[in-house]
Amino acid sequence: MSVGEVKASLRAAIEAARQGRRVFDQAASDGEATTRTANALLHGSRNEDVKAVREALTAASAEVEPTRRRFDNTAKHTTAYLTRLE
Repeated sequence: MSVGEVKASLRAAIEAARQGRRVFDQAASDGEATTRTANALLHGSRNEDVKAVREALTAASAEVEPTRRRFDNTAKHTTAYLTRLE
């Protein structure tokens, strides 16, 4: 693989990370809206299945920011590496 091909691959990886972040942000936004609706509908429920779903949603919500950082760091570090090659 030539240096030019490596650079092209790195540029594609950077764009993929940025696109992934945009798609993830939309999915997270949709998930947050759905969670709000579910919480409103299920308010006051003591059902064990509802409790399990709420716990799963809380756990998923806690992963949103770390995942965003992973996308951002991938693009940042790959850009830094590309810059060193140029």
